[in-house]
Amino acid sequence: MKKVSIIIPCYNQASFLEETLKCILSQDYANWECILINDGSTDNTEEIILRWTEKDSRFCYFSIPNGGVSVARNYGIEKANGIFIQFLDADDLLASDKLSKSVKVMQSENVAVVCSNYDRFEGTLANTLGAFSCLNAYDFTFQNIARYWNSGFTIPIHCFFFKRDVIGDFRFPVGITAQEDWVMWLQVYQQNPKTYFRNEILAYYRSNPLGRTNTGGLFEETLFAIDYLSNKLSSEDFKILYQSVIMRFEEASSYWRKREENLKQSHTYQLGLLCKKVVKKFGLLPLAKKIFVYLALLKR
Repeated sequence: MKKVSIIIPCYNQASFLEETLKCILSQDYANWECILINDGSTDNTEEIILRWTEKDSRFCYFSIPNGGVSVARNYGIEKANGIFIQFLDADDLLASDKLSKSVKVMQSENVAVVCSNYDRFEGTLANTLGAFSCLNAYDFTFQNIARYWNSGFTIPIHCFFFKRDVIGDFRFPVGITAQEDWVMWLQVYQQNPKTYFRNEILAYYRSNPLGRTNTGGLFEETLFAIDYLSNKLSSEDFKILYQSVIMRFEEASSYWRKREENLKQSHTYQLGLLCKKVVKKFGLLPLAKKIFVYLALLKR
């Protein structure tokens, strides 16, 4: 039975960490190590991890100064002893047979990467919300990851299951606070690794309002990612990436322009415009503004 290295970066996710570690302990595949990297947490993350390392020696604890998720994952890759790599965030979950089914498929299909489907949840697994992307609609290629990431083909990191040698010398980009997994997969899929998609929900993505993917726009981070990849991709692959990102943002701009046009044609907008013209004609606009501010304050 070949060893699986599960790599979990931990930063101030103590409220979710117990549940995540329970899902690891419940795996029906026994030969695993769980590498837990405390990335300078200020909550009781360390206390929780140490308790679990005493419970089961397959949990391995490392503490590093805060450097961000990429630094922590890269540290985990360096410490990993497994033939296979499973990434997992400290607030997400795996089905109890995720490892066993992934190993079985990898061996029977002779592939380098297995990707499982996923569901999104809030609070508990009883409250599922549906996936935010459609993984079975695309082939797993460099071109599709470049073109459709954040546009229907965003892949949660724990859906993947890798042979260690596919990761090789590739590492997550340091200094990028979002899109770091996109950058990593673009580098990996330059190699065109043979990938098997298992259309079964074996990964669970927690909808967390305080999570990194919910705390800001991604446009600037996309530009940082492109700049980072400029000297890591071949000229042909970089051209594909650059053109794909331009097309993606053109589509997004077109979508919002259409939304604005539809809004201006709506009855509500036209009625509001008419009301504004009337109050302006009779010199009531300053009074109307004061009433609007007063009503807005009442709603707080």
